[in-house]
Amino acid sequence: MSNTLDQLCSIAQRELGAEALNDKVDTPFSELGMDSLGLVDFMFTVEDHFHVSIEHDRALQNPTLTGLAALVDELLAAKAEPTAAAA
Repeated sequence: MSNTLDQLCSIAQRELGAEALNDKVDTPFSELGMDSLGLVDFMFTVEDHFHVSIEHDRALQNPTLTGLAALVDELLAAKAEPTAAAA
């Protein structure tokens, strides 16, 4: 499991007041108990934690912790590219 996915599991557990979610990383957010408002709040928390901006529509293309981790990793890599090019 990636570091990003581990962090997302911890954030989701805290937000949902749930037990460990490591075995539910491919479960849709709705089945984890997140309604639409809860999902928006979760996304804001994730954005703040990782310092990225997540497009809601892209996050919903694969609405699981695994899908969100891949998206966050992609955003972090894109964010790092200009810094690497400037060095």
